Amino acid sequence: MKNIVLAAGILAVSSVAHAGDWDISGDFRERYQSFDNLDFNSSVNKNSWELDSRLYIKAKKEFDNGLSIFLQPQAVYILNHTQAAGNTNLSQLDFLQAYIQHHIGDTTITLGRQQLIYGDQRLLGHLGWKDVARTFDGIKASYQKDAIKVDAFAVHPADIVSMTPSLTNTSGDSLVTWSHRNLLGLYATYTTQPKTGVDAYVINWNHSSNASVAPNRNINTYGMRGFGVWDKVDATAEAVFQSGTWVSGVSQSASAYALKAGYTLDQWNTRLGIEYDYSPGDDKADASTHKNFVFPFHTNHAHYGEMDRFSWANMKDIRLSIKTSPSKAFTFIGNVHFLSLDKATGDWLNVVGAGTLYAGSPSYTQTDAGTEIDLKVVYKVASVKGLKIVGNYSVFNPGDAVKERNGGKADTAAFAYVMAQYAF
Repeated sequence: MKNIVLAAGILAVSSVAHAGDWDISGDFRERYQSFDNLDFNSSVNKNSWELDSRLYIKAKKEFDNGLSIFLQPQAVYILNHTQAAGNTNLSQLDFLQAYIQHHIGDTTITLGRQQLIYGDQRLLGHLGWKDVARTFDGIKASYQKDAIKVDAFAVHPADIVSMTPSLTNTSGDSLVTWSHRNLLGLYATYTTQPKTGVDAYVINWNHSSNASVAPNRNINTYGMRGFGVWDKVDATAEAVFQSGTWVSGVSQSASAYALKAGYTLDQWNTRLGIEYDYSPGDDKADASTHKNFVFPFHTNHAHYGEMDRFSWANMKDIRLSIKTSPSKAFTFIGNVHFLSLDKATGDWLNVVGAGTLYAGSPSYTQTDAGTEIDLKVVYKVASVKGLKIVGNYSVFNPGDAVKERNGGKADTAAFAYVMAQYAF
């Protein structure tokens, strides 16, 4: 019943748009997911599960003068179960995106709440797999002509912690932005041929002296990404560097690298891939310099394992992958991650990047984090247009680095979900 009430509410919001004037579409998702032994300690039962419902409505209206309006309200309902709190109902109703856009020749201006999606989303992405995805408030100017596209933006990142309902804030906090925390950027792409080119970017992430978290943080992130497809071969290489101020009196000096390649076979359109991700860690030998690469607006979930045990910092990840489609309706995706820390003495950062899974220590010597295996199947239901079923099972077999940091405990962890998604 709660799902129906939320759906009715969001449809009522969108009803102001008449079908003849607006382009209307939507997306409804139901997902069950379970988390087993994520602390790698089976002697304590901290397993949990969730039943998540999410509804998006998209409404767009275009005017003759190049002006357009885009609205994307969202409704989220989560039934969360933990051993400590039992069942808890979480819900949220607000706007994921709401902006005005104006086309002027080769330039487009976008003002309002919007998503920023670039490259492989290692730095800027929408976190679309979450129930409440990432979004930003501000302005973006885009220029595109022939092979060149340039975006310049000045935004406040939406506060994901406040916007996502939680056990301490069961209804979320609608339309809250990170006050005194800003993101300024320039992202350019030059395309030499379809699906082949190079990205170059510089992004400034800064907190003013009045910010409640890390006041006076001012980090410049700059890098390049090359990408290409040549017949059956595809490849991507990216290198990123950071400078500036981590906190008052501590400078930021970090880097991160990614290299991936794939080969697609004719049989079942099967792609075999290999990827290497690396970022030097901070051994904490110099307290005046922070050397962990950190960028909290990425979509690491897609790159370093479905179980979210790693960020693109103090890490090495060798990934072997396969994606194959025996039929138009069925796709299988498999990934194996061989994960390790770069610096044993440094922090092991979680998927967010700004938080630690295990704090570093001068006494640590082990770097083998473990192996993660992710298996996913996608089935598109032919009899119902727009409906697909997705199932995923992931297992993390921890290595000696976990045992050393976890009081000798290094038990296997698992994550699973099954999801039905209907686009209309």
